Amino acid sequence: MRTGEQRLADILAATIDAARLVEGGHQRFLSDPLLIRAAKNIISEIGESAKGIDDKLLNAIPGVPWKAVKGMRDKVVHDYPELDLDVLWETLANGLPVIHRAIVEHTR
Repeated sequence: MRTGEQRLADILAATIDAARLVEGGHQRFLSDPLLIRAAKNIISEIGESAKGIDDKLLNAIPGVPWKAVKGMRDKVVHDYPELDLDVLWETLANGLPVIHRAIVEHTR
């Protein structure tokens, strides 16, 4: 079983992948089904990792809406046909960098 710190490292790795995906730009993202699929997987991995972390550890990382992170995972996994790609993009471009910085700050 992975520890909470290992799962945080998994989240960091996923946020780095997301940043690489975002570098290609919004229009490229929208026009490439493989990038969309990769983005969904990134969100799914982050949410699943967060679900496996003890609330005490999550609460020690301020500024991250962990409930929303977990909920976004559920949306991507269960309601993927209805997923708003602009919301997915906003999460990648603006939400995940916040999570990344908060985890980095926590691990210092």
